[in-house]
Amino acid sequence: MRFEALREVLLKGGIAPRHVRRYLAELSEHLDDLTAQQREAGYDAQDAAIRARARLGSDTELAHAMLEQKQFRSLAARLPWAVFGLLPPIAAVATFFALMGILALVAHACGMIVNHSIDAPPWFRQLVQAAFLLGNFTLAPFLALAFVVSATRQRLWLGWPLLAAVLIASLDMQFQANFPAPGVRGGSLELGAAMWVDHFDSLVQHWPLTVTQLVLTLLPALLLYLNHRAPV
Repeated sequence: MRFEALREVLLKGGIAPRHVRRYLAELSEHLDDLTAQQREAGYDAQDAAIRARARLGSDTELAHAMLEQKQFRSLAARLPWAVFGLLPPIAAVATFFALMGILALVAHACGMIVNHSIDAPPWFRQLVQAAFLLGNFTLAPFLALAFVVSATRQRLWLGWPLLAAVLIASLDMQFQANFPAPGVRGGSLELGAAMWVDHFDSLVQHWPLTVTQLVLTLLPALLLYLNHRAPV
């Protein structure tokens, strides 16, 4: 791949991946133009490529030209403590409540909720149970994976995605739903995302869910760490 070494220097220097892609694409186009000019000047393909690359500049010069542009640095590189320390808990809470909000909107749109009471048909109960079962095992791990992928793409310190995964896992957010008895109107629908502080007494009873969720959430960061430490 063209400019692979330059790409690594720029990413490790904190340049946002989208700016790196654009910069390298522009360099590739410019290099093609320079190569074409050298070919028109009478040089063969190999000599034309060498002369064009020399005219374009060394990797050090090209990297310096980009690295001195501070506006191209990613937010994660400039404020990693905010992106990987503050954002993960906020994103976890927002994601969990977004799913609950969608289910509540479905119930309202289907006319199940009247005067703050609900008469939920079996299909809706099954939908909520399936969504919560899937959410309990996938949302937190996928959020952690997103932070791991972001840190990997930007060549950030491995401690940052590990911190994000630990923060998400430590919330131990688990969906809960309480319906009134089937066919009973006037009961309320309770959707919640309880954290460990809300159900500490029941952790022993529900330990398989907690442990599974913990392992799945931490797994992407741990695999990244182990892969980084593995000998090449």
